Amino acid sequence: MPTVHITINDKNLTVESGLTILQAARENGIEIPTLCHFEGLPDKANCRICMVEIEGMRAYQPACATRVSEGMVIHTDSDGVRAARKTTLELLLANHSVDCHHCLRIGSTKEPDLDPRFCEMCFWCDCERDGFCELQTLARAYHVDVLPYIQHDKDHELDLSLGSVVRNPNKCIKCRRCVEVCGEVQTVHNLSMANRGRATMVVPELGKLMADSACVRCGRCVEVCPTGAVFMQEHKDEVLYYAHSYDHDTVVQLSANVIPELTALYKVGLGEITLKKVCAALHKLGFQTVMSSEHAEKLAADEMADTIERNVENGPVIVSNSFAVKNFVKKFFPDMEAQIYFCKGSEKQFAKYVKRLEGDKPVKSVLITNVLEQAAEAKEEADIDFVLNARELYRLFLRTGGAPARKYEEELDKVWEDPPIRYEELLREADWNFGKEPEEVTVTVNGKKRKCAIAHNLGQVRLLLEGSYTKYDVVRLMA
Repeated sequence: MPTVHITINDKNLTVESGLTILQAARENGIEIPTLCHFEGLPDKANCRICMVEIEGMRAYQPACATRVSEGMVIHTDSDGVRAARKTTLELLLANHSVDCHHCLRIGSTKEPDLDPRFCEMCFWCDCERDGFCELQTLARAYHVDVLPYIQHDKDHELDLSLGSVVRNPNKCIKCRRCVEVCGEVQTVHNLSMANRGRATMVVPELGKLMADSACVRCGRCVEVCPTGAVFMQEHKDEVLYYAHSYDHDTVVQLSANVIPELTALYKVGLGEITLKKVCAALHKLGFQTVMSSEHAEKLAADEMADTIERNVENGPVIVSNSFAVKNFVKKFFPDMEAQIYFCKGSEKQFAKYVKRLEGDKPVKSVLITNVLEQAAEAKEEADIDFVLNARELYRLFLRTGGAPARKYEEELDKVWEDPPIRYEELLREADWNFGKEPEEVTVTVNGKKRKCAIAHNLGQVRLLLEGSYTKYDVVRLMA
């Protein structure tokens, strides 16, 4: 691979030719702030936060879209660059709902007066991303206190039509991350840009409400949004109420996928927060039963394994237990619905267990997971009462004094015997990714080796269902 010699902030570097300045900087431990950039999505240089100074060029250049070249000398944090970024942030906030910028608790807009740690547990501001917002974080880093530009009215109504995914156009900064992930990766093409100038905004299909649009509730737009423009409805307060209620029992299914984000939010080392510590903290808050999602995931995998074994001799077997995939197929491939075996997901296995517990007291079920399509399914199909993600759980602990990093460990409640794992390489819990091509694996089913494919996003699902699924004996679809 050819290389070039560049200098960033007086640091001489040898980097691969063809990298962007942003990639070269981050590979060498030099941080450049971004808002529209998201690893895995195409760079559009929309936000201009990553502007850098390049010697010999009259104007600042976007680091995310400018390629390195031999001898390039770059300054990422000069006074001029910082002033330009601060101006960009001020302009963004002039077209953004800024209820969080003026702290209602202390009556101040001055950055040194604001404590981000308190924002994470404060009740005053109404934004779900307060304390976690990338725009807010940058505004504080660049000391944006007084907003010098005219504040334009932000009075768009929230789109609550789905009951799960919520749109708040007042918080949108037009970074297009959600548009890119919805169109380029998931191939749903539900979100797009409408209007021009200051009236530009992200809208669902043909300007419809989310409930009437092509949205399949995969939740990927929520994951990439840097502000509170798209979010999942939250349930912290209701969950805490029932945890403290003597009239109800509460049963929790806790997923290991929340541990990495909890670790990052608490700013502790790997291994300092474990499922057993979170279990102890939840028991302390009043939750009667805390079980691992691993039990339900094994039951879900077992159902898919049975389905594969029964049908593998009759042609390609397509299986899925994804709520978003089911919606995607119904919307875009209705003629194939009958060819796909939709099995119960882990949340439905959990819901089936909870229904058996109804006795003298009503039971409230709580699913704790970072898989947002599970939150949408629970809300829209009413299988589970409440879903919390890692950030909600973190805020719940902050508001109640429960700190899992310092708690003793407790074993999670075992509620059923786990079935043996079959075809683990095919049916394992797998991550979503940005790839264009599905993963290929080989497993032995009924004594014979079978060629299999795993779709890790809806774009890969589309590719398979458009015809390439016929190359395989078994296909597993995930969103």
